[in-house]
Amino acid sequence: MSWRLALAVAIGLVLAIGVAAIREDPGTGTASWDAARAAGFAGYLLLWASVVTGMAVSLRVRLLKVPMTVVLESHRIVSALALSFVFGHAFALILDPVVHFSPVDAVVPFTSAYRPWQTGAGTIALWLLVVVLGTTAAPAIFSYARWRALHYLSFPCWGMALLHGITAGSDTSAGPVLAIYVLTAASVAAFGTVRAFGRGWAGEGAANPRVSR
Repeated sequence: MSWRLALAVAIGLVLAIGVAAIREDPGTGTASWDAARAAGFAGYLLLWASVVTGMAVSLRVRLLKVPMTVVLESHRIVSALALSFVFGHAFALILDPVVHFSPVDAVVPFTSAYRPWQTGAGTIALWLLVVVLGTTAAPAIFSYARWRALHYLSFPCWGMALLHGITAGSDTSAGPVLAIYVLTAASVAAFGTVRAFGRGWAGEGAANPRVSR
């Protein structure tokens, strides 16, 4: 379900962005630039949701007594959707007539003439996300220990996406956007602390998995 939904969203984004790029003023590129900003920010939030729900699954944390199967499926869906929106973000930048972002810039870090190391962080985040989702889509190829080790790349993936958003995003100076970056970073730090050092803090459901089934 998650992959079919992600593919449908990716196709919809490509079509919508393509139509907007055809109809926009070639001198300003307003539509493609706005699409890139919106898709990039949505991709970041979905990636954050993926990390948080992934840790919630690991800790067996349920909000509002939601079944763990729902939390797990939500994790899968937002993870796949994150890739769709990140792809849409890169596609819109490639079509933008002002920044001159090439397909090579989208897949090779630090090659862009526009804020090279900032955009390079985003490209690294993209590839880390591809690795994480690729290993999840083909679990039979990897042992559980190897899969789990590769799955930990979700954290540097999200960290690179955050760095990219703060340093390359044109909306970072806006108060609400900066607040979202701070709040999402704080939530990942809080969950990560519990995940690493204090599983017992997550409550009885985390300590006794049978309680949360």
